[in-house]
Amino acid sequence: MSQEPVIDIQGVWFSYPQETVLEDVTFQISSNDFVAIVGPNGGGKTTLLKLILGLSQPDKGSVSVFGSRPHRVRKRIGYMPQHSNVDPQFPATVMDVALMGRLGCRRGPFGRADKSAARTALEKVGIDNLSSRTFASLSGGQRQRVLIARALASEPELLLLDEPTANLDIGVEEELLGYLAKVSKQMTVVLVSHDLGFVSSYVQRVVCVNRRIVVHPVHDITGEVIREVYGSDIHMVRHDHLHNGTPGQ
Repeated sequence: MSQEPVIDIQGVWFSYPQETVLEDVTFQISSNDFVAIVGPNGGGKTTLLKLILGLSQPDKGSVSVFGSRPHRVRKRIGYMPQHSNVDPQFPATVMDVALMGRLGCRRGPFGRADKSAARTALEKVGIDNLSSRTFASLSGGQRQRVLIARALASEPELLLLDEPTANLDIGVEEELLGYLAKVSKQMTVVLVSHDLGFVSSYVQRVVCVNRRIVVHPVHDITGEVIREVYGSDIHMVRHDHLHNGTPGQ
């Protein structure tokens, strides 16, 4: 008997006033997949995440997560939005920010289990040694890792990240994607990215979104696929040699 998909989207249409964003979208994501959602600006990437989270509802079609409607299983989903609601100047520590991920998991003050989950999340992204530092004192890459830890602190089975490597330099981006590849051994990871060439070195599949959706295994990503997604050819750089010992393509 085949395992039920973690995400199951069937025949979904979604429109904002006077604009259709997603058109007849159908695809599935399985347990422990590491998947990138890519496409041009305005192509529907963030809208797709909102549908998976249950924050938006499709005009037509169905969205199922863990076999249920998304809002019923939201506690099983960790989410890192594109724009953080953490003021970098607020005098919160790294542990304080990580603990925010536990807000939906308890009633009353944070307890021992909450602090243990937050500490484990910081360990997973390699910054548990910074737990007492203030969030404001961190570099951009370190802040991104704290925000990923905040999403992990809820101990999710599905992790959704909207542009987690935006505005980071290449070295920090490589490091973060390496962490996420490790995390995907324990849960399903879906990230939105603007950089198809870069993330394709790490993920297993690529969901190309430009109103419609086509899902490709990484090895099928070609210049023709890029033209279909972005409307024009772009330079695609593979970085396979950075983490698996084989030359880039």
